[in-house]
Amino acid sequence: MSSPVSCQGGEADMAQALSIESAIHQQLARAGTCSLDDLAALLPGYSWGQVFAAVDRMTRKGIVALKHPAPFRYLLSLAPSRSAEAGHVTPV
Repeated sequence: MSSPVSCQGGEADMAQALSIESAIHQQLARAGTCSLDDLAALLPGYSWGQVFAAVDRMTRKGIVALKHPAPFRYLLSLAPSRSAEAGHVTPV
């Protein structure tokens, strides 16, 4: 007989995801445009990997926009609108 599965871990993960996404949104609202490394440095309570994963989710949702001004360089900003085009990398 198996033990019942707890959903508490999933709820905690969801709360943390919302918390980091809120923190990212606030930092991008203040900073305007910044690199992923700069954003991670502004959020010392989260690992670089956590920031990357949250930015990936937010980009896919159309909340964060990525620009690619140079090779190996990406800049993040809040997306101007949540259009169908949001979430794509924009060459500069």
